[in-house]
Amino acid sequence: MSGDVVSVMAALAATHLGLGWYLGFHSLSAYLSFWILCGLAGIPAWRLVRSAFPWTGLADAIIRAAIVAFAAVVLAGLALGSLGLIGTVPYLGLFATAFAASLALKKPRDGADVSVPSVPIPIIAVVLPLLVFIVAVGLVQSPLTLYDSLSYHLVFPARWLQEHRISIVQTPFSDPAQAYQPGNGELFFLWLMVPFHGDLVARIGQLPFLLLGGTALYAIARRSGARPEHAAYAPLFFFLTRPVVEQAVGADVDLICAATFVTSLYLGIMAVQTDARRDWLLWGISMGLYLGSKYLALVYVAVLLVLPLLRGPRRKALWAIPGIVLFALPWYARNWIIAGSPIYPASLQVLGVVIARGAYAREAMNNSVFHVTSLRLFPVIAAHAFGAACLLFWLPCACLGTASLLARRRWWPGGYVLLVPLLMIPLFWFSVPDNADSRFLLPAVAVAMVPLAFSFGSSPTWNAFIHGLYLMGAAWMVAGMPWHITMSLPWFMGDWLSLAGVVSRGSLALFAAGVVVTACLAYVALRRPAYAAPMLTAAFGAGCVALTIGSQAAYARNGSSALALSPTYVRAGMIEGWQWVQSHIAQSTMAYAGNNIPYPLFDEHLSNRVSYVNIDRHASWRFHDYARARGRAAAEPTVRLAQPSGQLMPLPAGPREGASRPRYERWEGHRVAWIQNLRSAGIVYLFVSVLSAYEIDYVWHNDAGFPIEDEWARADPQRFTLVYENSQVRIYAVALQ
Repeated sequence: MSGDVVSVMAALAATHLGLGWYLGFHSLSAYLSFWILCGLAGIPAWRLVRSAFPWTGLADAIIRAAIVAFAAVVLAGLALGSLGLIGTVPYLGLFATAFAASLALKKPRDGADVSVPSVPIPIIAVVLPLLVFIVAVGLVQSPLTLYDSLSYHLVFPARWLQEHRISIVQTPFSDPAQAYQPGNGELFFLWLMVPFHGDLVARIGQLPFLLLGGTALYAIARRSGARPEHAAYAPLFFFLTRPVVEQAVGADVDLICAATFVTSLYLGIMAVQTDARRDWLLWGISMGLYLGSKYLALVYVAVLLVLPLLRGPRRKALWAIPGIVLFALPWYARNWIIAGSPIYPASLQVLGVVIARGAYAREAMNNSVFHVTSLRLFPVIAAHAFGAACLLFWLPCACLGTASLLARRRWWPGGYVLLVPLLMIPLFWFSVPDNADSRFLLPAVAVAMVPLAFSFGSSPTWNAFIHGLYLMGAAWMVAGMPWHITMSLPWFMGDWLSLAGVVSRGSLALFAAGVVVTACLAYVALRRPAYAAPMLTAAFGAGCVALTIGSQAAYARNGSSALALSPTYVRAGMIEGWQWVQSHIAQSTMAYAGNNIPYPLFDEHLSNRVSYVNIDRHASWRFHDYARARGRAAAEPTVRLAQPSGQLMPLPAGPREGASRPRYERWEGHRVAWIQNLRSAGIVYLFVSVLSAYEIDYVWHNDAGFPIEDEWARADPQRFTLVYENSQVRIYAVALQ
């Protein structure tokens, strides 16, 4: 087994080096540092799990070790970031210390069967090419695959790495809540960025959580009574869900949130069954990582907190508290101490009573075009959460699997697992302000794949039929059809009922060829189990290199993609402005204004320092500082440059606290103060873009749609020289000495 692991790691390292070198990352020391960091995080985690927990299967051990390793990454980021010590050497030193400490652990128990569970060849044949496509598309197209990664998921770790500490980074346009979200996912992206001082790995930073979530779904299905070859269908269909694929190719945190929800579900089930302190402690760590991933986790946490009560109260469940406190509380405590509310900028209310006051109340968050009240729209939202093509296949198969599981009377844990997605629906509908955003159903979608593992029975003929049906379903989810289900919907749901698959039409033949080749390799490999893992890993690496090179050429030529991804709706002029910056500006300090998607300005090696610069005399203020000063000002203050509103909605009559987009930092501006702020920040370039649809009706702009910074720069050609311009972007060289 150890030889297989070494061979697999060597194949992955060679693939990583080849891909990174091709993409322009040429520092051998960076690769070496990254591989050492991975080893220093993974080996102690594995040793700890093997030493502290009894062996119950390879999937169980992988889940536990992954959670321990993720916890180590987060803990290191919190510690080093708080001390202002973020950097390669401090990370290496901290993880080396942990590795040395792990050597004192007692040796793992002997006799564990660490063989890989039996997985049907057709499943391997689909999953391996899919992972190749995800890696290639992610490396070539990310971060332009996901809007929020451009706005803050990659921006925050980039700034933290440059500043060597964790800080609250301004998000002044469109969404003030981003700056205060819990950041465990961002700390993981930071860890991936540190050795390269760039995003070579971070741009597909959610891929490990795709694999972790799939492993946890497999383990839940096995714990609920499914056979190994049947349980493998739960992760297969999770992998093939279109929103999951779209998350896996980018650097948002929705997949991180969903994966840690599923691991918390699995570890909670195990803790209920063993009632051992060590299991409750690890469950708490997983829960802390989940709650520290994003505010959405608070909505669904009740589904997990009932676990200690399901089979009689478990007092030992109190051992979960340290993990929750250590990995979730720091983010909420920071917000409460600095800004006044743990879920800032929202106020915290309990039974209608305000416990901690933020910048606005929950009612203000409901004043959004993405908050819907008509249940007629829920099926559409659910279809988008699964992908319409997936939902049409999943619904009858899930009903069949549910009926089969109920007939077996496996109430624990199978009955509870069946209820989890159903319990999450009302929590989503009534608790999430933007309940039209189907991403927030992703944890429920993940767990909803488990019933598919139970459609099988005792008849070989029936089981062969289900295998065939599922493989046809997988083919349907890959290919889909170029059709839409027609229905009268709000404007932003226009393409939500598309029956497109996860692979683009032009790449279906290539994907099919990959399936055939992988099936042949898997057949040969499984006849020689000693070489199976290295052989398949080498094939995966070769496929990633070949497809990445081909994908980059095709993407540069005509923008084509191997996967069918939803558009980010970033304007073409904005992308052209980014490309100009990447070709002409490096090792510079830049300010941006007009739109809060600045990440491409950093460049992939993070050579540029990029920030928003305040336009008044309060150079160091953040949103909470403005809210504290202006939120308690006179009832009708003079608004000079910006008006408060909801999200794409006008402000209803009532108190100022009714605005979820108060725009406090844009109310007033003074050219002299702004120039002084630019000088203090050492700004040498100014990137100004046209205001987005979220801002244009409520923020001052000139006739071309640019904010006040553009007007001030154009009026002062001695200090601001226009070096690039299109209809969406203007870039100025700044000389303020």
